[in-house]
Amino acid sequence: MKILKTLSVVCVIVSVIIMTTGCQPEQSKTTSQTTEPSEKLENEAVDTTTVNAQEPAEAKEMVAEAPKTPKIVLTKATHDFGEVGPSSKHVADYEFVNKGNATLLMNNIQSTCGCSKPVLIKDGTRHSIPLKEPVPIEPGQSGRVEVTFTAGTIKGATTKHLYILTNDPATPRAQLELKANVVVKVAVVPETVDLRFDRDNAGIPELTVKSVDGQAFSIKSITVANQTISVPFDVNEKSTQFTLKPEVDMEKLEKFNSGVIQISTDHPQGSSLLVRYTAKPMYEVSNPRYILQNIESGEPILRENLIRSNYGDLAEIESSSSRNGYMEIESQQQEGNHIKLMIKIIPPDQSSSERRYITDELTITLKDGHKLVIRCNGWFRIR
Repeated sequence: MKILKTLSVVCVIVSVIIMTTGCQPEQSKTTSQTTEPSEKLENEAVDTTTVNAQEPAEAKEMVAEAPKTPKIVLTKATHDFGEVGPSSKHVADYEFVNKGNATLLMNNIQSTCGCSKPVLIKDGTRHSIPLKEPVPIEPGQSGRVEVTFTAGTIKGATTKHLYILTNDPATPRAQLELKANVVVKVAVVPETVDLRFDRDNAGIPELTVKSVDGQAFSIKSITVANQTISVPFDVNEKSTQFTLKPEVDMEKLEKFNSGVIQISTDHPQGSSLLVRYTAKPMYEVSNPRYILQNIESGEPILRENLIRSNYGDLAEIESSSSRNGYMEIESQQQEGNHIKLMIKIIPPDQSSSERRYITDELTITLKDGHKLVIRCNGWFRIR
């Protein structure tokens, strides 16, 4: 019995030892597996936080590097004076502001006409144009351009432009515009005249110069280029209306068959009056000039032309001559009062010369003494 009890105690002790020993490795293994992923996740969390923290810093750096630019903004770019008198003076203001975030430099102001004179004004200081040095306009600051406009002497609508030159990259040449309608209180009738060579004194009518507002005036001058037309008048006479009788020089009209009669008065709103005239010539050629490309030495070129008779007279050729000897009349055919021509151009030999082009002039004399000219310009083919 004692032996059995002893064996039972031993068995219990051994079982306890085995159970204790077998459980320790399993606990250690479980602990190790649980710890490693936890450390890894913790490290990953730290790295992610670091990346996220860097992004706002980079964004701030990008914003800081954005370029600063000036920006000119005009309150108005166009000024209309409406109706104005001839030679009268008027002033227009163009206000502007720098709406950018950098200094706006006013480099200069360009005017396209001497009748429009600008001045730059900033903080009450007037800067004459052209500027000696750029005038700075800080962000938010404003200024203005004052333009003195002198109206013209010819009646009718007019438009002028000016340009503000700055360092604004978007608008380096800001445009200013001014408009006006010049109203003249003296009128001339007619304002256009068609003259004819088959009529006495070219058929020019009398000219009436009249005050529109009833104010008396004197004629100061009457001028015509090349003295083709003369118009007698008395500079000392004063009236509300004048009747003028022009005299035409027919020989000069042959050479200068269009032009302008300019009349000046002392009326405060009369200034210059214009009468435009033109005269259809007795005869004319349909093509007064030939332009030839890629010509060859010695190879004839044929071109058609037509002598037109504008007043019903028969056109007949008396003779023709070539200034340089390259042009001649190949053939002619009468068509009613007109003449149909075939002109031949023979380019000279280029082999002994480095010339690249030729010019010539064919003069045709008609039986009634009229002369017509056909010109030619030609370029040799490049080899």
